[in-house]
Order: sequence, then structure tokens, then C-alpha cells
Amino acid sequence: MSQLRHPVSTCATRAAQWKMWLFKVFSVIYAVAVCASEDNDATTYSYRESESTAPPPFEPPVPVLERTSSWSDVFSSEKVVLECKATSSSELIITWKKDGSPLGSGPNLSPSPDKSVLTITATSTQDSGYYTCVVEGKKKPSQTKESGPVEITVYASTPKPTLARDSDFGEMFPGESITLTCSVDVSSGWEYLWHNDQHQISGVNNKSYTINSVMTQNSGQYYCQGKRDQFLTHLSESTTLKVIDPPTPGLQLQTAWKDVFEGEAVEFRCHVVSSTPGWTFTWHRNKQQLQNNPVEIINGDGSSLKINPVRQTHKGSYTCKAHLTSRGVNSGFSSEVMIQVSEIPVPTLKLVTKWPDVFPTESVNMICEMQTDSADWTYAFYRDVTEVQHYNSDKGRNLSITSASTSDGGNYSCSGKLKSRDVYSTKGSPLNLHVYAEKPTLTLTRDPEYDVMFAGEAVTFSCAISVQSEWTYLWYKDGSKVTGSSDKLIVQIRGTADQGSYTCKATRGQNPAFNTDSSEAKQLKVQENKPKPTITQQPDAKKLYVGENVSFECKVENSDGWSYDWYKDKASISNNSNSLKMKGLSLLNGGVYKCKAKRGKTGFNTEFSDQRTVQISEIPVPTLKLVTKWPDVFPTESVNMICEMQTDSADWTYAFYRDVTEVQHYNSDKGRNLSITSASTSDGGNYSCSGKLKSRDVYSTKGSPLNLHVYGEICFLLLIFDTVLH
Repeated sequence: MSQLRHPVSTCATRAAQWKMWLFKVFSVIYAVAVCASEDNDATTYSYRESESTAPPPFEPPVPVLERTSSWSDVFSSEKVVLECKATSSSELIITWKKDGSPLGSGPNLSPSPDKSVLTITATSTQDSGYYTCVVEGKKKPSQTKESGPVEITVYASTPKPTLARDSDFGEMFPGESITLTCSVDVSSGWEYLWHNDQHQISGVNNKSYTINSVMTQNSGQYYCQGKRDQFLTHLSESTTLKVIDPPTPGLQLQTAWKDVFEGEAVEFRCHVVSSTPGWTFTWHRNKQQLQNNPVEIINGDGSSLKINPVRQTHKGSYTCKAHLTSRGVNSGFSSEVMIQVSEIPVPTLKLVTKWPDVFPTESVNMICEMQTDSADWTYAFYRDVTEVQHYNSDKGRNLSITSASTSDGGNYSCSGKLKSRDVYSTKGSPLNLHVYAEKPTLTLTRDPEYDVMFAGEAVTFSCAISVQSEWTYLWYKDGSKVTGSSDKLIVQIRGTADQGSYTCKATRGQNPAFNTDSSEAKQLKVQENKPKPTITQQPDAKKLYVGENVSFECKVENSDGWSYDWYKDKASISNNSNSLKMKGLSLLNGGVYKCKAKRGKTGFNTEFSDQRTVQISEIPVPTLKLVTKWPDVFPTESVNMICEMQTDSADWTYAFYRDVTEVQHYNSDKGRNLSITSASTSDGGNYSCSGKLKSRDVYSTKGSPLNLHVYGEICFLLLIFDTVLH
């Protein structure tokens, strides 16, 4: 009897199946007993009949029933082939029984032509039972022989395989291995078909399917199916294989800054987004793995790294890796975090206002700056060693002095503190602020400094300050502001509206600006009309004589700064003095003279002066004449002479000479007369005279001499002689 196989069932199902099995066993035993009894009866009957009349019946051989198909427990649509074997089968008639009853016909029963082979196509559990074959001879009488039974079991439903896996990880990673096992718990002889996402995996028919090194393309839904011959079980439940690359760990800088300063602490955290637990981490700087030490502190699972205190050796590129050590899974490097370790910068103190030398009441503004990222710092300011403004002041990185005094002078410095953390710099280099005791003084000058200026001229005011700096200048006329910002103010004079009192101030800076005190005023006096110079002559005479000296003076009243041009008969004379002097006049010097004035600094010219006509004559020679009639006189007689010029005799005074002796000087009250009241012989001689202009030192030569003879005899004889002559 073939071995029976039973499907896996519950306890109740198993009990029922055992009862059925026992029932079938007892049925077989009963059938054999009955047959044996019948055979004995038949033998007896045949014997008795032979003893009486008939020959003994044909005794066929006992057939042997064999199942030539593979399985006795089958499923719907599977075939069971039974072969009834007996010697001399060609002389036999073969019939079939099921469970002791003759087997009828049906579409699922296919006997061979000689009925020795029966093919049963299972359709339902009705086909289950004990099958036997019966043989008898074709010639009668004949006995029948029945084979032993072959049990056929037909299952009610198509089995469904059970799919199991040796690892139940929700996620697997490349390089790991997995084995899937498919089992059909009923019957035997199975081979297995494997499927991935509805595609059959070729070349695999074993109960187990192993992937030694999974890859992401191995991901999918896996299921299996049992197969024997043409029969297929149902598909198993699927199992999901999810193969993903190891997660790239995320690296987070827990401290809020990548640029750190020596002495600070920096902390990192490494994590993975994964449904798989049990990850651990390693840390790397510049791809070199770090080990836990007192400065570089790594926690238990490696998920955090803290470096405290940071030094220059700690700068570099930080990454982490994730590991599933129990499964031999390693991730790649995380994205990198570059840590820059810097020395704490030293701030620089600069002046926003431009001048390190300031004046009382002037404002000062300083700014403290780092070389980079100045806005990240807050600043404290110091004068010498005294803190004058603390960190976190609302004034930020500026220090302002609104009104400086000498007490504000000193060496200023600043230091920085990071706003976000306690990082302090050292003080930067000092900046010296000098505060003058007094405001600077201004000196206002005017060029040209002419007392009076005229329309058409230009004047330049210059404002000089005692302390040089980048000053802007303010200009005022009679207290009102005028346009101008340099240290010079040029006024193009158009009229008397430009005259007035001019002052200046200096200013520098802004918001607020610093202003000096006002300079002393400079007056500008303007004359609107073009001046006409006055020409004077010395001597002031219409007629001049050869050899005389004459000078002219050209003058512009109430003003200065002039040079002069001289003209004779409209021709220019090379002379720019205010006076024209001519010595030793000659007749060629006669003519019409005039002048005009000009200012070299402004190029301004006056009108021409009035003309002066100069007439030059030869000095006349005087004539000496006797007023008394006789050139021969007697002792005690009076003599009167007169010296005369041809013209203008009254303009002259005269000197008289006897021989070479001057007997009467110029400017005598006797005028042009020489009188001898009582002649004597000593008065005799050659008399002459010369003239001198009363008004100036013009001297004539002596005129022709006049001989005066004084007799030495008595006057009586002379009288008689005179009478006789008469």
C-alpha cells in the first residue's frame, strides 16, 4: 500500500482524517475476508461440480496493481495512472473497482483499450478512494482475481505555498545576502517557480532562492509557486525586498558658526534618516578618521563630536560615516562642513571725522572695525586706560564726542566682542586725539589793498587760518553771506554796491559742522566813475629856457597803486613813474605833455589828464644902458644905468659888474638900475649886467660892457670947458 500523505490541518481536521483512514482500512479487511470466503465456496462448488459433471474453472493469475504516475495524492486536474499487471493478460478480462464497487465510466476515466491501464484525471475529492483491478478468463467458467488496493487521494483545493525569508529587514543594503524559502506542505515532488514583480526568475527551481549580494535592482515583490508536471499551485503571498543604498548621513553643525576662533568650542551631530535602527557613526577630518580623546569628544554611538578648545590644528573639512556593524553595512561620507579656525582679529580704530587735531566745541566721530564681518562684533572704547563706552552700547561701533574739550584729548583704542558669543579681542593700536585749547584764528587780507577801487576792477580777499586742515570757507559782506567756499573770494567790482565790510569764517566737517570765529573785517571802498589824473608842472611856467630843469607830476586823487604812462605830442615816453623830470632843457623838449594812470594788478586805466604845453626859449642876453647921458663923468657927478631884457624885463632881477667885480647883486631892491650918486675915479671901468629870473634860478650871460670914464680933474674946468663947447 502506498504511503499516505495528509495536508497540514487543525486538530479537528486531523481527527476526522484518521477516522476516515481507519474506516478505509477496516473496509479493505472486510472485503478481503468476504472474497476469501467466496473463493472457498467456489472452490468447493467447483470441486463438487467437477466431482460431478463440469471441468474445473479457469483460474486467472492474481493481478498486481501498480501506480505508474508519481503521486497517489493529487489535486484537481492532475492525472493518476494505474496499471493492472497479470500474466496471459491477452486471455483475461480486466475490470476496475473503487472502494469495492465496480468503477463506472466518466469523462475523467480513461482506460486503455485492453483495460489494463486506467488514467484518472482528478476532478474532486469524489475521485479519492481505494482502487483495485479484477481479472477473469475470457473462457468460462473462470475464476476472478482482484488485485490489492491502491489508494488515491484527491485534495479539495489547490495548495498555496508558504514563503519565508531568513532576514526580516525592512530595508536591505547593497552587498547583503538574503535567502527566500518556498514550501508546499501537502504532497511531494514539488519544484518551485520564483517571481519578482510578475516576472519569472529564470534558472531557479529550488525550494530556496538566495541572493548572495543584493543590489538596488533586486528590489521588488517576490513570490513563489509550486509545480509538478503541468500542475501549478496558487501563488504564495508576496514578500517585499527593498534594497536601497545606505543612507547618506546628515552632518549638522550644532554650534551656529563655521568660522571659529581659537579657544572656542564647536559641536557636530551626525544622523541618518532610516527606518533601520542600530546605526553608529565615525568622524573624519580631511578624510582621516578621528579617535575619541579629551579634546575631540565622541559620544557612545558616535552621533556627536565636540571639540573644546579649538586650535589651529582643528581646522579642515569634517565628515561622518554611518555603519550597521552587525550587518557589515557602511555609508559613504556625509556632506562636508568646513571649519575655519582663526586667530581673534584685532580691531582698527579709525576717525570718521577727518582730523586727529580738533578744536573746542568741535565734534569727533570714531569707528572701530574688524578686517572682516565688522557687523558681527560689538565694541568697547578706551581713552588711555579708562573705558569710555562699553560693549553692547546702542551706539554700536561708533564713538562720538559732540563737543570736544581739552579733557577729551588722549590715546583712544577699542576692543571687540562677538555679539553671538563670548569672544573678546585685544585692544587695537591707539589713535591719538589732540584737542586745541582755543579755536584757530583767521587773518583776512585784500589784494590789491588799494584805498579806493573802481568799477571794472577785481579784488581778491584771502582768508588765512592759523591751523591748516581741510577747511571750507564762509564769506560775508556787511554781515550777509555771499557765495564762495575757498580761502579766496574774488569780487568783480561793478559799482558801489560791491563796497562794504568783508569778513570770513572757516568750517569743516558736518552734522554738525565746526565753525571758527569771524575774521577781522576788511573794507572795500568803490568809486563808480573812472578817475582822471591831475598833471602839475614844476616850475609852473608857460615859458621855459634852455638849460632849465622841469618836472611834471601825474596824480590820481584819493587812491593808490598806480603806475603812469607819459605822452609828448601823443607819443609815448618811456617812464612809468608818477613824475617826469627833464634836466637841461633844449628847444627839442618843447611840446604838449599829458599822462594817464594804470594799475598793474588789475590792469585798470584812468582817463587822460589835461594837457600841458611847454614852450622853451633861449635865455635872453640883457642890455646895459645909461640913464644919464654921459659915459664920461666927473667926480661927484651921479651916474644911472639900467639893465633890460628884450622882453619881460620885469620877470628878471639883475646883477651889475664893473670889470669883473660885482657891484650890485641880484634881488637888490634897486631892481634893474645901478646908480652912482657921487662918482669918483674909482667908479670908472667897463660895466656889464646879467639877468636872473625872479621865479627860478635861470641866469643869463653878461651883456655887452658899457665903459664909464670918471675924470680926475676939477669939475669947474669941466664946466668952463663945457660952457665953451656949448
